[in-house]
Amino acid sequence: MSKTQQTYMYSSFLLVFIMHDAQVGVGLPGYQRVVFGIAGHDAWIAALIAGLLTQLVVWLMIKTLAKFEDKDLYDIHLLIYGKVIGKVANLIYMMYFLVATIIVTRNYVEMIQVWLFPNASQWLLTLLITSIVFYGVNGGLRTIVGACVMFVLLTVWLLFLLYFPLMYAEWTGVLPLLDTDLKHLSKGVLSMSLTMAGFEIIYFIYAYAKDKSKVQRYTQIGIMSVTFVYTAVMFVSTVFFSGGELLKTDWATFTMLKIIKFPFLERFEYIGVSLWLLVILPNLLMYSWAATKGLKRTFFWKQKYWLYVFMGIVCIACSFIDSRIQVDNMNKFFSKWAVYIVYVYPVILFGMAHFYSWRHKNRRQPEVIT
Repeated sequence: MSKTQQTYMYSSFLLVFIMHDAQVGVGLPGYQRVVFGIAGHDAWIAALIAGLLTQLVVWLMIKTLAKFEDKDLYDIHLLIYGKVIGKVANLIYMMYFLVATIIVTRNYVEMIQVWLFPNASQWLLTLLITSIVFYGVNGGLRTIVGACVMFVLLTVWLLFLLYFPLMYAEWTGVLPLLDTDLKHLSKGVLSMSLTMAGFEIIYFIYAYAKDKSKVQRYTQIGIMSVTFVYTAVMFVSTVFFSGGELLKTDWATFTMLKIIKFPFLERFEYIGVSLWLLVILPNLLMYSWAATKGLKRTFFWKQKYWLYVFMGIVCIACSFIDSRIQVDNMNKFFSKWAVYIVYVYPVILFGMAHFYSWRHKNRRQPEVIT
């Protein structure tokens, strides 16, 4: 391992926070409508299955990375596919991170405009968010990891707010159990791809973990916590809203917060929307760091300069996405293709890594003379 890598090393235990923050983002406030529209009152089961499937895929990812010790996905692509195809594969991932950053940023800007400031300038909000991201990424990986830990600790208490909608729960909303057919349940699981995405960042931060023998354990704990969050929120939403209400509610999570009232605070959802910046920032920091790191190694230009270009593209792209319909179409498009990049490709790469290891192992074996 190079001295540069050693500078950015972090404790493997922190992967619990990193993986939690990487997955919980702009999908959580409104995924219920999409999943419920497909899987019906078994939507919470679809969320649970999606979480379990994610844990299996992450297990394959880490097994793949373990074969290459201190190398990340960019290095692995070059080793397995060669220089040309490997660089093309790397560019696809960089483009994926760029699109993901645009989607997360634009969705949060829309949250601010819908819930807090309807007349706020879209480009100004985007510029403010990207400026924070630029500052964080410029601080390096350890700054990003520290932000993940701090932001989880500052926002984890929001989960306990589910108690309030449970006071008005209609428990028959989840009955009868497993009434949805396998086809629609499977589609419901697939519709969670945008919401569950983010765990693929392990491909790029694994090399910097200190004790790699514990990476699998702590990563799985982080994924498990996310599975619990999405399943719990989906379950509570199903018993709180009627089916018709949930299908018409774009921001079900924030809408449930409307029932929370204190003598000193009338609109608690304002607190939730404001604090959500701390939830989505780790997504943006990780995506931007991984993309600009790849651009630096591919085109041999300083990461800081690529960061200026990257943030500029995000600002320009977000300014062209004006309406809710465009945002919704963008989310659907990304969700469709994210399935292949996040869930299908790691399985293929796992097989390719096994083949690569087997081929090189045979090449290293000396020929036996009889």
